[in-house]
Amino acid sequence: MITQIANGRLEVVYAEEFERPDFVEMVDTAVELVKYQYNINKVYVDSSNPAIVTALKAALGDRTDYNKQMEYLRAHRVATPDRWMNVVPVSFHAEHKEMLGNAKMLLEKGIVAINPVFSKLITSLRTATELEGTLIKADTLHNDLFDAFRLSLKYYSIEQPR
Repeated sequence: MITQIANGRLEVVYAEEFERPDFVEMVDTAVELVKYQYNINKVYVDSSNPAIVTALKAALGDRTDYNKQMEYLRAHRVATPDRWMNVVPVSFHAEHKEMLGNAKMLLEKGIVAINPVFSKLITSLRTATELEGTLIKADTLHNDLFDAFRLSLKYYSIEQPR
């Protein structure tokens, strides 16, 4: 999932879901998208897979000792590692409700533009249901794509896009 601010909106410029992805191919695909096709400055990745986090950090020139870095930032009460990392591990366990709320708010405000070519993402958004701020994955088609959408929106806030 790749998003950008353009034309006064938050635009989805890439949304793809891969069936049975190969680890090495996915890292290579991410590097190709980040460095060569879109020149991306911030990558948010699910922290539940440390191998992919480390591989992406290594491939994109970020520090791979991110656990030490996160401990240091927490010890110094730095609220977010975004400023200090290009590849930012995100805990769905800790942040899923906040990310869902942010996505919902941005969509409801009409700030997000999604090209109809991204039909799986649109289907995912239409089928997404939540209970008490938690996504019900069993009811949400293409829920991995929905999670990628939520991650990509961490970069933006309604008050002041970064």
